[in-house]
Amino acid sequence: MIIDRIEEQERYYSVHKDMEQAFAFLAEAPDLEPGRYELENGLFATVSEGDTRPLDTVDMEAHRKYIDLQYCISGGERMSWAHIQELNLVREDPEHDNYFYSGKSTSISIRPGMFFVMFPSDGHKAACHEQYQKHYRKVVVKIPV
Repeated sequence: MIIDRIEEQERYYSVHKDMEQAFAFLAEAPDLEPGRYELENGLFATVSEGDTRPLDTVDMEAHRKYIDLQYCISGGERMSWAHIQELNLVREDPEHDNYFYSGKSTSISIRPGMFFVMFPSDGHKAACHEQYQKHYRKVVVKIPV
C-alpha cells in the first residue's frame, strides 16, 4: 500500500512499468465526465462521484488481477487497509476480480490531492466515512499486475 500526495507521484514510477501512464491520466481526470476510460496496455480508469458510505457497513475488498491507483479529486473519503493474510475471505467474484473480506483494519482520511495504491495483497475499503457523510469525486485507475 502507498498513500501520498499527487505532487510526489514521480517517486512511484518505478513501482510498475505502467505507473507513469496511470499518473498521467490523473492529470486529465478532473475535467472528465464520470464514466469508464480505456487506456493503453490494458489499463482502464473510472471517474466517479457520489456520497461516502458508513465504514462499518462495507466489506474489505482486494483484487488479484489489478493494482488500484485511487485519487481524490474533491470532497474526501475515509479509506481502510489491512493485509489480506490478516482478514477472512467472505465471498468471491472472480469474474469481476473482486474478493471480499472481513476483519480489523486501519483507516485514514483521504483528502483532495491525495492518492493511494493498493496491490493484490492489500485489502481495502474506499469511499467511506466514520461520522459524517461526504460527497466525493475521484478516479480509480486499474493497472494489470
